[in-house]
Amino acid sequence: MSAAAILSLINYGFVLIFGIIVSFYFAGICWEDNKRLYILTIIAFAIFQTVSYITFGKEILYKCYPIFIHIPLILIIRYICHQNIYISSIAVMSAYLMCTPRKWFGTLAMYVFPQVHMISDITTIAVTIPLLLIVVKYISPYIIRLKDESRTIISLFFLLPLTYYILEYAFTVYTDLLYTGKAVIIEFMDSFIVILYFTLSIVTLHLSNKKNTAERKNIILSAAATQAEKEISQLTDYQKQAAIYRHDLRHHMTFIQNCLINNHTEQALDYINEINTSLDNTRITRYCNNEAINLILSSYISKANKTGITTHISVTASDFSRYKITDLCSLLANAIENAINACTSQISTTNNPLADSEKNNSHLITIRMFEKNNKICINISNTYSDEPQFVNMIPVTSQLGHGIGIRSIISVVEKYNGIYAFFTKDGIFYFQACI
Repeated sequence: MSAAAILSLINYGFVLIFGIIVSFYFAGICWEDNKRLYILTIIAFAIFQTVSYITFGKEILYKCYPIFIHIPLILIIRYICHQNIYISSIAVMSAYLMCTPRKWFGTLAMYVFPQVHMISDITTIAVTIPLLLIVVKYISPYIIRLKDESRTIISLFFLLPLTYYILEYAFTVYTDLLYTGKAVIIEFMDSFIVILYFTLSIVTLHLSNKKNTAERKNIILSAAATQAEKEISQLTDYQKQAAIYRHDLRHHMTFIQNCLINNHTEQALDYINEINTSLDNTRITRYCNNEAINLILSSYISKANKTGITTHISVTASDFSRYKITDLCSLLANAIENAINACTSQISTTNNPLADSEKNNSHLITIRMFEKNNKICINISNTYSDEPQFVNMIPVTSQLGHGIGIRSIISVVEKYNGIYAFFTKDGIFYFQACI
């Protein structure tokens, strides 16, 4: 046997080892836990390939490689390693695809050094181990994740290597059409690449859109759940306060009666005013015809007023039927809470915040809700002390646990195909939305 034949046989052996190892790794079957399987498979296939090479010759072996090697390897992964048929086929055919760069290096070496005999086989053998290490370390971890993907993704990854596999054998193994240089074949390959590109782009964008939609819904649901907890807590507080007033009503009436009997009219009036003030502080103010929005606004406005923040509220919108009220409440709650936090931070930097607020309304939140062109417009503005930071026109923060409210606001607006804007002007932070 000539040196060229021996080198060719060694090259076939390297191809076999490369293909088996890559196929196993692509199927999630690592060497560390399956050494016996690796060794036995490589030995069995090497013996079978050597016998076939000697018996049938190089050309027959090359053409029958799918039957002699690929299909049995798929069956081993499917039935011995218990992987589904899609993963088994994808692993083997993808490993075959990875043999293409290896072959190309040999072709390139032969093109650059045509005078060097057997340079193609020498080069392909030399690049086998480095390429194998790259595939195992950097590519296989991503292919392994196909097990956890949807059937659509798995089917796509199955069809792509299958199509390439068929074209490769049809145009280079069973025929030499790819090497004839005929326009019909070259243009077909160009068309195939173009179609493949647009198919991948469409599927990728579709899946990305579904993922973004799911994430947006998750943000909204999380914000809605948080807001629901706040509303329940607020209602519980109102209920407890009402129970206290009902319980103390008899004592209040007795005290007032005694004051009147003893002609302590002024003391009785002061007591009545004190009770009225307490009741006013716990009532839900009616801003519009929707009780949930009234509850949200009353809760946060009460919180703002207690911290010395001046609030101006105007709600003229009345038709909320086109929206899930939980979405509107989540949007309002997050926006107003951010405004209160900004004003609270501003107040903490002043010496006498309450007096300063009363003089010039320097700590101010303004809320407007109105209808325009059959849409609800929401304008919320507030003063601030620390200059907000923006990335792509969206306020951001580095504080741990913050920033979710902004994402929730944006998710609600985008859910209704609305528009929004965040900006600052003359020391005032503005949030505007139309949905």
